[in-house]
Amino acid sequence: MTPAPTVRVAWRAVAGALAVAAALAACAGPPDPVLAVGAYEHAASIERDVTYAAPDDVPLALDAYLPRRGEGTVPAVVLVHGGAFVGGSKDSAGMVGVARRLQDHGIAAFAVSYRLAPEHTYPAPVDDVAAAVAWLRDPAQQTAYGVDPERVGVLGTSAGATLALTLGTRPAAETGVKAVVALSAATLLTADGLSLGTTAPEEVRAALAYLGCPEVDACPVGEPASPALTVTPASSPALLVNGTVESIPLPHAERMSQSLAAAGVTHELVTVEGDAHGAHLLDETVWPRVLGFLDTRLAAPGAAG
Repeated sequence: MTPAPTVRVAWRAVAGALAVAAALAACAGPPDPVLAVGAYEHAASIERDVTYAAPDDVPLALDAYLPRRGEGTVPAVVLVHGGAFVGGSKDSAGMVGVARRLQDHGIAAFAVSYRLAPEHTYPAPVDDVAAAVAWLRDPAQQTAYGVDPERVGVLGTSAGATLALTLGTRPAAETGVKAVVALSAATLLTADGLSLGTTAPEEVRAALAYLGCPEVDACPVGEPASPALTVTPASSPALLVNGTVESIPLPHAERMSQSLAAAGVTHELVTVEGDAHGAHLLDETVWPRVLGFLDTRLAAPGAAG
């Protein structure tokens, strides 16, 4: 059926209006959100396999996840992967997910590799994390990556959480660590500690590989390698996250919390119902706690809080 003349005129009017609107939109340029992104001087980026240290001629690399930023500097967090002290990698799915979330939040994230057991035992892996923090705080990195050397934290998962907390118990004024986030950390690597709750045999074997000891009852480094036993008033503030029935028994986090409290160190303990472990603890309830803690501890001097 042929449309009536008045209908044809109406359709032509609509088409003309749409054409005019399209032309005006083209002249107007991109919408405001795109303009807002363009206001940042540096776009978000990722740099992979940057060597930060080479202890005993073993090159150690990191992946840098840099947020978009203006002329100023941004806070930074060193990410320490899990893997039972003997495996894992800086580019595991869990680490990448954490790094991207921090990057989107405006925090530079540096996922690091470190020497693994049983070839390298305590304190080598902790020293590697310390070296990554020292490298990051060097003035050269402020120039290259726009990070603030006075606003650096460490976040670890599983075995990496133990390394992060162990570094965090050293004097913060010396390490430069302003905050530690520990997801499923074993905090007491002694005979008593490894019998807390229901500790899986594989967790005990992993701890012994890290400690370089054949048996837990005869391990001279068990105490110095236990962050729950090495806390001092000079230690870094910490956020502890643990599942209620996961592979690292909750008493590890509770004992660490007690030690931090006794030393007067600022800390928080977050428990998550269920068996989630490590990065899997980071659901949409836990993430705001982590980001809020980092925002507070890594705030710029004089920032309102």
